[in-house]
Amino acid sequence: MGVPPVWALVWQRKPVSKQARRLFSLLFPTFGDAPQAKGHWQEACARRAFTLLELLAVLTIIAVGAAISLPSFSSAQKKAANTTCLSRMRALGAGILLYATDHAGAMPRSFHSAGAYSVPHWPVIIAPYLGIAAEAGTPEWEGASQKHFRCPADKKTDPTIFSYALNVHYELDPDGDDYVGSPARWRTLASISRPAKTILLAETRPIPFGDHLMCHQWSSVNAARNALDATRHSKASNYLFVDGHVESLPVEATFNPGAGINLWNPSLAK
Repeated sequence: MGVPPVWALVWQRKPVSKQARRLFSLLFPTFGDAPQAKGHWQEACARRAFTLLELLAVLTIIAVGAAISLPSFSSAQKKAANTTCLSRMRALGAGILLYATDHAGAMPRSFHSAGAYSVPHWPVIIAPYLGIAAEAGTPEWEGASQKHFRCPADKKTDPTIFSYALNVHYELDPDGDDYVGSPARWRTLASISRPAKTILLAETRPIPFGDHLMCHQWSSVNAARNALDATRHSKASNYLFVDGHVESLPVEATFNPGAGINLWNPSLAK
């Protein structure tokens, strides 16, 4: 049973504990001495009711406390979401690298080319390396997808909309794609000369079946910003690099042609 409010105790003329009387006297020092053990709240109120000024002072203290604590709580939530996102991206990187190790160094494919080679796209094909036994399209897969492939800051639940997308450079073919560095191809880990500087996976805007980023077509920082969820974590988003490490960066630190920055194209990353 819950504790009755003060006014209920007054109405019922019930005595209250010494601790409650002491707390009441501390909150309202002008109220006078707390009633003795045999007294009642009604007796105290008969001496002197607390003033409107005292009530407003208490309400102001409560409001100020709430104003101070709520932003701190929100900031803590955002930091926790970012930490979890970074952890999930590292796990995805480990899954991709384990898959590549078992397939002669070859990277998994996205929807950009998976259909042409009759293989599952990258989330499905690396699932066993993440300990996911569920089959794609099942309710169990949807649950696993939310746990492993969804950033906590991304509140969407549609399994066809991804939080993370693969850098498409690892699938480009000079016979069908136009890109800087052609005819070079970067299908295998060994073909990437600067793995610690080359992006493997990034946070994408919500696009149905958008499991990859067509970064070879970007021509400006704005083009990159339109494709990436650039401010998912405050003024930055998270990026997984080929060597497995993860960084939080603003878009222009990953792609800025005017400054000679391109961490997406393996031939230009430095």
